[in-house]
Amino acid sequence: MNIFEFEKKIKDLPYFETKELRLILGAYFTKTTLVNLKNWIKKGHLIMLRRGLYLTAEEALKNNSMALATKIYPPSYVSLEMALSFYGIIPEAVFTITSVTTRKTKSFKTPQGNFSYQKIKKTAFGGYEAKKAGKISFNLALPEKAIVDFFYLNRNILNGELTQFQGYRFSQDFKYDKKKLLAFAKVFQNKKVLLLTHNFIRHYAS
Repeated sequence: MNIFEFEKKIKDLPYFETKELRLILGAYFTKTTLVNLKNWIKKGHLIMLRRGLYLTAEEALKNNSMALATKIYPPSYVSLEMALSFYGIIPEAVFTITSVTTRKTKSFKTPQGNFSYQKIKKTAFGGYEAKKAGKISFNLALPEKAIVDFFYLNRNILNGELTQFQGYRFSQDFKYDKKKLLAFAKVFQNKKVLLLTHNFIRHYAS
């Protein structure tokens, strides 16, 4: 099977895993297929995002790398600095795509960018919505959840003072939902997170 025949077989898949290829190709899936995958990666036809997960070069040109985050390390959703930058809550451009997960903390360096995943407790895993970029769907934190996730994972260095918040340059023009901020904070069942959230509301959402 050459690359053109292969691309016809996977034309409806913007990304795919090895186990999916076994189903799609059936009897055409052989040891040679795995060799071909390696060769097609070297030639730039395919991109390997992690072991067993591939993206076509054509789709790579069409999609924002953020859309790939949920696929690389599920269950997860884009949050923290990446989401805050996306919503315009912080002004800095973020070059590592940050997410949260219920699995262990992990990072991936791929041809499509660097992906970082921080672990949070299962009971706090939520507050995101499904988004779509081209043919790829992914999970993105709501603005308020991205803020509270940030507080939780940085609670040991944050003190809740205005000067420190100002150092992160949180937007004063963004319309923060106080009820959502408090609801998301309470889910963590952490006094420091609640303190940080209350102080943030006092400075930015009053």
